[in-house]
Amino acid sequence: MNNKKVFSGIGWSFAERISAQLVSLIVSIILARILAPEDYGILAIVNVFVAIGDALVAGGFGIALVQKKNSDDTDFNSICWVSVFVSVLLYAVLFICAPLISDFYANNDLTLITRVLGIRLVFSAVNSIQQAYIQKKLLFMKSCIIGTFGAIVSGVIGIVLALTGAGVWALVAQNMMSVIISTAMLCFFIEWKPRLQCSMSSIKEMWGYGSRVFLATTVDTLKDNIRTLVVGKVFSSADLAYYNQGKRFPQLLVNDIVNSVGKVLLPVFSEQQDDLNKNTDFMRLSIRVSSFILLPLIFGMVGIADNFILLFLTEKWMPCVPYLRILSLVYVTRSVNTILKNALLAIGKSEVNLFHEVVTSVLTVALIILAAFYFRSIPLIAWSYVLISLLGTCIFSYFTVKNFPYKVIEIVRDYLPSLTLSGVMCVVVYFVGKIPFATIFVLLLQITVGIVIYIVGAWLFRMDELVYILQYMKKKIRH
Repeated sequence: MNNKKVFSGIGWSFAERISAQLVSLIVSIILARILAPEDYGILAIVNVFVAIGDALVAGGFGIALVQKKNSDDTDFNSICWVSVFVSVLLYAVLFICAPLISDFYANNDLTLITRVLGIRLVFSAVNSIQQAYIQKKLLFMKSCIIGTFGAIVSGVIGIVLALTGAGVWALVAQNMMSVIISTAMLCFFIEWKPRLQCSMSSIKEMWGYGSRVFLATTVDTLKDNIRTLVVGKVFSSADLAYYNQGKRFPQLLVNDIVNSVGKVLLPVFSEQQDDLNKNTDFMRLSIRVSSFILLPLIFGMVGIADNFILLFLTEKWMPCVPYLRILSLVYVTRSVNTILKNALLAIGKSEVNLFHEVVTSVLTVALIILAAFYFRSIPLIAWSYVLISLLGTCIFSYFTVKNFPYKVIEIVRDYLPSLTLSGVMCVVVYFVGKIPFATIFVLLLQITVGIVIYIVGAWLFRMDELVYILQYMKKKIRH
């Protein structure tokens, strides 16, 4: 796989997530200004159960299709129909259990919302295989266009419904239409189409690798969503909304971009899985460049959090600011985790990912019980998320060092310069935010100061990442 195709894939994958998430950010701001925090709290609870269903439907076997060197239409069709079958069973379970969820959270609205939103599981089953095909073939330009279009249409539907007083159903409709539009359009615009074909030999061949990734993905989803379940039960729906809104913006800013890069890295690592030195060089470059781009975004969000929320979401959402700052730190090492994990998955080490999920999940449950039921503190629940993320980095780093010619000190050297510069920028931006002027003026000043400090600092310290990115941009402009 040549570098031009790789970086074109990364570029389009970035473009897809940036464009789609920019639309989502704008839509989220508009909806948050219209709807009440309680509406978001109700949807957050239902989304946990749907997310778990999504993980059971899509987790693992799509990645197995990408990792397998010679996967063909028979493999894609076989896994697709297994996923659809599982999705129908899961929806039936969710439909039956919806009243129990409603009773547990003492909210009668949850029954119907759960039954309606659960329908997306069937569409997600097909969509996960479509996304695996795109990832395998690096067809990210099509994905970019479709993803952005789907975000716009579903966003407009959500806003119109919110303005007509639909409340939480505006969020349900936006959530549903996004995956329905994506699935329908991909059926027309990619070469692979689901056909009535299922091969047990294909399923058996991918079962070993895929089942371990499936278990890891499912455990990871449970681990990430248990906080929402606990906050929704122990605290109020408004408290849950503030916590989730604090988590949402760093997710929009960083998480989906990191995941989109991971989609490109896995097929690249898999194709050259027999050349550990080549994969190591690619890992190092990926860590340096991704950290250089993403860390200033994360620390910038920490610095501007209060003025950002006050200006765009209004004062009613100000209680989410502490959670926004804490939960942004969860993503400080996310790019490193994603890169190291995909490198290990590419060489068949899916058991490492499963080990990571089991260890971090056990610790997650223990810390959440302590924070929620003993200290009754949502901020401590958020800080436990940060701790778990750092532990994950340590685990992936340990196994990377064991399986690749990549030392711990080299990982630190590749990552530390961008971390240090971003931290300094964050401190300055935070104190600039205390200037007693109009919020919009102060926020613009914070952003400007942050950009100047970061770029000038990178130039003064002669960071190779800045030179690399500038040279890459020059080549793209010339061509």
